Amino acid sequence: MKTYLYNPFGLLICCGVAVLLCVATTTHAKYDPTIDSPLEQNIDDFVKKFRRSGPLAATERTSFVVYDLSKGKKLVSINEDTPRMAASLIKNFVMLVYFHEVKQKRLTHTNTNRYHLRQMIRFSSNRSTNHFIRLVGGPTKASRILKANYPYFKQTRIVEYIPLNGRTYRNKTSAQDLNKFYVQLWHKNLPYYEKMKYYLELPNGDYIYKKTRIPASAKVYNKTGTVYGLIGDSGIIVMRDPKGKLRPYVFTGLIEDTSKPYGRRRISFGAWVNQRASILRKVSERAYGYIYNSYGGKFVIR
Repeated sequence: MKTYLYNPFGLLICCGVAVLLCVATTTHAKYDPTIDSPLEQNIDDFVKKFRRSGPLAATERTSFVVYDLSKGKKLVSINEDTPRMAASLIKNFVMLVYFHEVKQKRLTHTNTNRYHLRQMIRFSSNRSTNHFIRLVGGPTKASRILKANYPYFKQTRIVEYIPLNGRTYRNKTSAQDLNKFYVQLWHKNLPYYEKMKYYLELPNGDYIYKKTRIPASAKVYNKTGTVYGLIGDSGIIVMRDPKGKLRPYVFTGLIEDTSKPYGRRRISFGAWVNQRASILRKVSERAYGYIYNSYGGKFVIR
C-alpha cells in the first residue's frame, strides 16, 4: 500500500480496483458477510438458473432470509433489508398494531374483531384488513404506532388502505422485517403472541410448505403476499429432527417486479403467480433439507 500512496501509477490502479469493487457491489445481490452457511450460496445459484432459463426476468429481484430459531443463527441473508411491495404481507403488521392497542386498553378484542382477524389472516380479506386500519386510526396512525413501539421494523410502512380491486402497491416491508416479526413472535416478545400464532397457524394457502417434499408432520405459522408485481411468503416451520426434537426456523422469500403493476400484462396473473410460487416452494424445500441434515438427517435436496 505504501508504494501506491507514493506512486501515481499505483494510486491509479488502486482507485480503479476500488471502482470495480463498488460496481460489483451495486450490481449483484446484497449479502450479509458474517454468514458462513453454504445454504446462502446454494439458494443464490439455484435462483440464478431461473434467470438464465426463465421464468425470472431481468426486472425481477429476490430477497431471502432463513433463520434457525434453535441455534439463534441466520443461515441466509440475500437482499434482506431492501424495501419491497408488501401486498398482503402487511397484514402481519396490521394485526400486531391492533393487538398492541388492545394491550394498551385502547381497543377491545370483540367477537367482531375475532371474526375479522380470521378473515384477514386465513383468507387474506382486504375488507377485514381495512377494518383494522380504520380501527387504529388510519394508515398514518398505524405506521406511527408500529414505528414508535417496534422500531426494529425499519423498512415497514403502512401508508394506504387496500383498494377494492386488491391492487395495493404502496405499503412496504422487507424480508428482514418479516424475519424479525417471526423471531420476536416465537420468543414471545409481541403482544398476545399466542393469539397471533393461532391465526397464523390456521390452514391457508402458502408457498413454503404445501406442494413441497417437507413432511406433513411439520407445523407452519405463515402469511403470504400476492399482487401482480410481488409474490412472497414468510413464516415459521417447525420440523422434527431425526431424534424427534422440535427444530423451528423462519423462512422468508420475496420475488418482486416493480415493472408489473403499471405495465402491459404479457402473462396472466395466475400463470405469473404459479411460476414464482413454484420457485419459492423449491427454495423452501432446500432450506428444510439443509437444516434437517444439519441435525443429522438425510434429506436429498433436488
